Amino acid sequence: MKYRHLFIFLFLFLWVFLGFYLSRVESPTFDEPVHYQAGLLYLKEDYRFDPIEPPLLRRVVFTLGKQIEKLTGPTLTLFPYRAVVVIGTGVALSLLLWPLFTRSLFSGLLASVLFVYEPSLIAHSHYFTTDAFSAIISVIVSLLILSESWKTRGQFLLLLVAVSLASATKVATLALILPLLLIKLRSLGKRNAILLLVFPLLFIWVTYGFRSEIIFNRFPTNVPFGGYLRAIKENILLARRGQPIFFAGELFREAPPAKTLAVLFLKTTLPLLIFVFWSLKKAKGNGKYLLIFLVVLLVGLFKPLNFGMRHLLPAVIVLILIAASVKPKTIVNWMVFTLLILWQITAFKNSLPQTITYTNELSGKPYRIFTDSDYDWGQGLLWLREEISRRNITDYQLAYFGNIDPLLFLGKYNRIKDENPAGSLPVQKLNYAKPIIISVTCYYLCGYYQDPLLAAYPKTLIAQSFFIFP
Repeated sequence: MKYRHLFIFLFLFLWVFLGFYLSRVESPTFDEPVHYQAGLLYLKEDYRFDPIEPPLLRRVVFTLGKQIEKLTGPTLTLFPYRAVVVIGTGVALSLLLWPLFTRSLFSGLLASVLFVYEPSLIAHSHYFTTDAFSAIISVIVSLLILSESWKTRGQFLLLLVAVSLASATKVATLALILPLLLIKLRSLGKRNAILLLVFPLLFIWVTYGFRSEIIFNRFPTNVPFGGYLRAIKENILLARRGQPIFFAGELFREAPPAKTLAVLFLKTTLPLLIFVFWSLKKAKGNGKYLLIFLVVLLVGLFKPLNFGMRHLLPAVIVLILIAASVKPKTIVNWMVFTLLILWQITAFKNSLPQTITYTNELSGKPYRIFTDSDYDWGQGLLWLREEISRRNITDYQLAYFGNIDPLLFLGKYNRIKDENPAGSLPVQKLNYAKPIIISVTCYYLCGYYQDPLLAAYPKTLIAQSFFIFP
């Protein structure tokens, strides 16, 4: 294993390189400006803005990003802040890869390739939302729990730190960690269980600057840990009320269970799925991974909230860990293995520069199935600008789904009905005589798909996430 450090370094280098590239070619997604504003306010110890997540990651990313921004200068793509997320996510993945390389050089290398070239995972590796980072941390903690890492004082201390970090990154990690702790509660013991409650709470309170906050408006009393308890409350309320989502030709207030299955199956590469079935048939020791996968899947199926791929990343990560157990033995095995690796890399390459739009070959026309963070999350303005220039499109109308002003990227345009809170131009009436560009998500959420006049026009997908009606 003397080459383990070298291979992990090469993996991290490639991961950071790809992450930096994606950070520069995608405009900010819908949620990133919210996280940026939250990070700014958290530095002023104001935790009231967007209280749905704990402040730790937002504050760290914003603080370090500000230092990088002093060197690079401000960018429209939030590159300095995205760079922090890329590096942090890469380091977290390296920690996950370490035991694989210890067990088997081949398993470590295979997992490295699959991690780097899994479109959905790397798509979320650089966004300020830090979904990939929190998913990796939650999987690491889950594996520590299932391995009963409390047999020695050192192991238990590591578990305490890991659980505290996971709890302080995103409230959603609790949906995975708590069921696994309940499964292992008898083995954990009463004393360790109490410590696993007290230590993370103290850690979380530190991240809130020991602030006491109001949880419920009806009871205007500041309480310790109030900020985190309020974040849990906001997550529960959001999950109960759901949110509008267009899926497979229909507009839903609460996402149907079929959406979770469709997202997981159609946005995971077929080579990875084949590797998983191969491993389950031939390899042993995948029980822990399957249990984590099952918990993530069940949570996704039974929550009314729109569960997109960003919420299912822990399931993708454990699928890669399962696939890493594959070991070709015969010449035919090696031929199939090589073809699958080439297929995986090709699928990734074809999804660039917006890997968030990736769907596998079984999806047909994915823009008929997916919207929002599964396809068009506002990330396509830079690519759209190139397409407009290449096609020499002028005096066009635009409906954009995002939370930044398209003027910053595109210059003057005619704004029509959209989902763009940050847009500064007045909304005009649709003019069918001029070129019309509508983002995929806006096409459905704004009701354009029901317009009989637009239906008579041929539409073309450009810049991976926009329809153009010439």
